[in-house]
Amino acid sequence: MRRLRLPVGIGQLGLAVTILMTTWTASAVAQMATYRLDKDYTAINFSWSHLGLSRQSARLTNVDGRIQFDPMMPELSVIDVTMRAASIWTGVAEFDQLIKSPDYFSAAQFPLITFRSKEVRRTSDKTGQVAGDLTIKGITRPVTLNVVWNFSGEHPLAKVNPNYRDVYVAGFSATAVLRRSDWDMSLAIPLVSDEVRLSIETELLRSD
Repeated sequence: MRRLRLPVGIGQLGLAVTILMTTWTASAVAQMATYRLDKDYTAINFSWSHLGLSRQSARLTNVDGRIQFDPMMPELSVIDVTMRAASIWTGVAEFDQLIKSPDYFSAAQFPLITFRSKEVRRTSDKTGQVAGDLTIKGITRPVTLNVVWNFSGEHPLAKVNPNYRDVYVAGFSATAVLRRSDWDMSLAIPLVSDEVRLSIETELLRSD
């Protein structure tokens, strides 16, 4: 059987492409890392219009989650966050009880609020949109977060404190606009607005 002999130049080119692709793939995989939310530096707040007089707000204080993130390919990111409905805090005890009641979050019956990403779209070098499913009271609705990537890399304090050397972190800000009626929370609309503004500030620690 006669073997097909490729010209030397083509064979070398093929080898070079193979090496390049292998190196690129290995490098890309190496960049993907898992980060866990730093609970001490994560704030998930939501606000609404009260009687047209002011904007009032609440905060979820018990939050856990992880993000798989590659700064070179943020489109491959995966986000998984769980929040405890009973941890909602407004600063007013009576309103804390009301907002956790069946008229709103029904925290006793549905203790967990979850967000799972489905798609990440880059909109600029430092911004993107994360589309995912937000589940509240057992009801799942699509939500899109507008995200700003603030930082990822070795901890900024590593330059002045050796305890932070080789500690890798990331930081993000995100916003979204929701309608609470989508999750069966329609009490007092329109005196209390249906529209709710979500604001997230989070720092994460690399865990792998």
